[in-house]
Amino acid sequence: MSVTIEFPPDIEATLRERLARGPQNVTAFVVEAVREKLSRSQTLDEICAPFAQSVATASVADDELDQLFEEARENVWQAKLSLRP
Repeated sequence: MSVTIEFPPDIEATLRERLARGPQNVTAFVVEAVREKLSRSQTLDEICAPFAQSVATASVADDELDQLFEEARENVWQAKLSLRP
């Protein structure tokens, strides 16, 4: 795929400075940046997978997990209330 990109002047200047220091050309740099961005895009299930695995391994009951989240939510709410003038 071929794409034409119009960078704002500040980004273009920074990009030119960065490329002047290294062996990459603009195309290689942009392709690498897009690859990195795409690889970071995760679904909520993917983000939560380590937590879900930990819960499953710890054999935490649903009601215990509900109570943990309710306590955490309440703690955050109380902390926010204490910050009000």
